[in-house]
Amino acid sequence: MVANDFLSAFIMFFDLVGEGFVALALGFSSAPTGIGFLVGALLVFFLKSALPVSFEVESLTVISRLANRDWKSMAHMVLTAGVIGAILGGTGLYGHIVSFIEGPILSGLMAGVGVLLCRVALDLSKDNKYIGGASIGVAFLTFFLFKHDENNLFYALMASILAGVIVSRFVSFEPIVKDFSKERIRLIPLDGFRFLLDRKILHGAFALLALRTGTSIAYSGIDSQLSGLPVNVDHSNIISGVSGAASALFGGAPLEPIISVTAMAPTPHYAAAFMMAVMGVLLLIGFLPRIGKYLPLGCIAGLLFLLGSAIAIPDNLPGVLTDMDSISGPVTLVVTAATFDPLLGIISGILVRFLIGF
Repeated sequence: MVANDFLSAFIMFFDLVGEGFVALALGFSSAPTGIGFLVGALLVFFLKSALPVSFEVESLTVISRLANRDWKSMAHMVLTAGVIGAILGGTGLYGHIVSFIEGPILSGLMAGVGVLLCRVALDLSKDNKYIGGASIGVAFLTFFLFKHDENNLFYALMASILAGVIVSRFVSFEPIVKDFSKERIRLIPLDGFRFLLDRKILHGAFALLALRTGTSIAYSGIDSQLSGLPVNVDHSNIISGVSGAASALFGGAPLEPIISVTAMAPTPHYAAAFMMAVMGVLLLIGFLPRIGKYLPLGCIAGLLFLLGSAIAIPDNLPGVLTDMDSISGPVTLVVTAATFDPLLGIISGILVRFLIGF
């Protein structure tokens, strides 16, 4: 590893911490997630992957919503999705699935998820409109003020959290972390694996897999361009599946493919593995919860709303309609946004494509 490998990893820590706060706010445990980060770091290193996995706002949002923020249900969903995803990646089937939904269905899925992020941001702002409003307003102001700087999203993240914290000094607020009992590392109740027959758990697991299929395409392409290296989506799903399952076994969050500046490092897989390993250690020693008890829940609204309205929706909307297919993309978008369910969105888009084809 060289200096620029460490530098790229250091820059990404701030993004990981910001999205880690989202995970805590939505009910996931951080210390158990540290185990998943360490497992993922080893896999990234040995598979030489330029695509790291980490907290991902989209997957955190979908799982917490489908499980109604029930800790055990979320863990079971993530564990099930992790095992299935690792099997699909290990057998090479994920690559075929990814190829099938590329195009309007993928664009519709990601744009629909952008709408979901906006809705969650507004929900988080309801309890304290001053904190949420300040976070959202400052996030947009900073993002567009530095629109010519490639780090503008990072600046917006930090500024929006700071704005929420400042406003919280003048009003009462609910902290991001208020229950430290979930930070104990202990095996989740497996209930004889009966959850594998639970329709709600299976629904959530396949919704997470559906979303991962979309992010594997969207984010691997960007990381591949940054690194100049091909990204193996089957490998990324093995990494995501195994590390997510390791995290979920103890109540941690899903770990999904992300866009990372470590892809620009001289040795991308070293930088990504180092970043994930250090983050894993920080989570295990309780770094995030110690800070989170001083942060208002509404301070993350700016990041969520910005990611949805200024990035996910505008970046994907142009691809929803094509000359060859003008229906499956919009259907995927509308169903995903209306139901808060990527699985239903993808199934709807595929059905429409099938009917049009015949």
